[in-house]
Amino acid sequence: TRKTASWLAAELSKEGHQVALLSGEMMVEQRAAVIERFREGKEKVLVTTNVCARGIDVEQVSVVINFDLPVDKDGNPDNETYLHRIGRTGRFGKRGLAVNMVDSKHSMNILNRIQEHF
Repeated sequence: TRKTASWLAAELSKEGHQVALLSGEMMVEQRAAVIERFREGKEKVLVTTNVCARGIDVEQVSVVINFDLPVDKDGNPDNETYLHRIGRTGRFGKRGLAVNMVDSKHSMNILNRIQEHF
């Protein structure tokens, strides 16, 4: 969610990381500026909502961390969004790493259902 993304970006910044935040309520121009700064290496960490799951190719991305697993409006696993998210890494013929954070039995169930799907 926007709230979680904002919180996470603030926490990472407090820890000294160079963080950019990208979310759906931003104007197209603002989003483009954030992506350009990330591409240029001005920020090393990009925290996003699902707005970044599709259509954005940044060659430098080598690691994607799913802080929250993607679910639809009914709380079911969103397999397509998951695939698009982890597809942000390992692009352009390079190797990449996707990490899923699991903090409860519910999250583990979501991850197991995604795994079964694929």
